[in-house]
Amino acid sequence: MSGRSLNAPVADERGSAAVAVGWIALVAFLLVMAAVVAALFGSFTVKGKSMEPTLASGERILLDPLHNDEIERFDLVQGIEPGPERFGGGGQVVKRVIGLPGDRVAIVGGGKPVVYVSPAGAGDVFRVDNPAWPSRVGTELGMCCERDGTYGDAASAAWVTVPEDSLWVIGDNWGGSTDSRAFGFLPVTDVSGTAWLRLLPAGSFGGFDDGGVELVEMSTPVPGLGVRP
Repeated sequence: MSGRSLNAPVADERGSAAVAVGWIALVAFLLVMAAVVAALFGSFTVKGKSMEPTLASGERILLDPLHNDEIERFDLVQGIEPGPERFGGGGQVVKRVIGLPGDRVAIVGGGKPVVYVSPAGAGDVFRVDNPAWPSRVGTELGMCCERDGTYGDAASAAWVTVPEDSLWVIGDNWGGSTDSRAFGFLPVTDVSGTAWLRLLPAGSFGGFDDGGVELVEMSTPVPGLGVRP
């Protein structure tokens, strides 16, 4: 009797430890499975060259779909391209946010087109400095914007205001990107999420920064830049 009573607490402790280890293993397994599901269904594979050098075709990106009401300037967002399907509409695109709701935006063309932003509620004018653009202009020299945020061969440089429910987006590969210059404003309701983590390739795993893109305040008015009626 005494031997059994002395060993009982030890057995109980071992049993409790085994149960705890089992629960820890189960929780770890569930967390791993949740991560796998998120990676499969909450991510996308980059297609095309429109975001080079920031994103390369074939990279897999994990999205944050829960904070679309907190999108910030220069975030990378994935959304559905507006417009008829026969012209590319309906496809998934990933671009950099340049104009937020209420901002005024414009592009002055030339050998190296310049993007201007006047943030909502402010009278200040800024030039968008994206280090990736100057070497990737190609033949995309048009001016902007028409009322819908696009440019064309006949477009002149003029301010337009980004609608309250939309974004104005441009790819980092200026001359190789179909973006708001072509399809206009991107409705926030058509945004799937903000790029959060680069999952693949494994050697490039990590988050995203602003890519060195910044606003440079203009000390003098931009000549020839009117307001689209």
